[in-house]
Amino acid sequence: MVKPALWMGLRLAVSIVALLWVYYTIPVKDSADGDSDLPWLLLELLIFGAIVGVQVPLISRARYPVLRGLESLALTVLLFLLIFARVYLSNSASDPAVFTQVLDKDTALYFTTTVFATVGFGDIVAASNPMKLLVTLQMLLNLVVFGLVIRVITSAAQRGMARKKKDQN
Repeated sequence: MVKPALWMGLRLAVSIVALLWVYYTIPVKDSADGDSDLPWLLLELLIFGAIVGVQVPLISRARYPVLRGLESLALTVLLFLLIFARVYLSNSASDPAVFTQVLDKDTALYFTTTVFATVGFGDIVAASNPMKLLVTLQMLLNLVVFGLVIRVITSAAQRGMARKKKDQN
């Protein structure tokens, strides 16, 4: 029998590979025709919120809520980063001047990760005002992800542990 931690680790690895595969295989949308990425970004963030919301009861009812919470946290943070990386990539493809260098899939993911981690090396910088505002939005949402999402997932894991302890008594 496969141990639960090993099973969840395998499931997490497969999920991460699947998310990265989708990120790297979907063609880059060039919005040079004037289409805005804002509606897509809002839709993606709404879906992100729904995914977090769905995870809460799943974590609370899981056999191993702490492991399920860690898995959910890893996947939601990765999804959040990939959402912004795709938006930055699309904008860079539409107008190479919006950043100090043209972004490809790797550099877009690198850039959004440095913004998320508050590192900001300065090697890639938003060069247009709309892009600076978008990066600012990501910074503000990073605080939400760091604070609210981590707290919600942690609380769900704690409730799951309390439920599990109660069921054992």
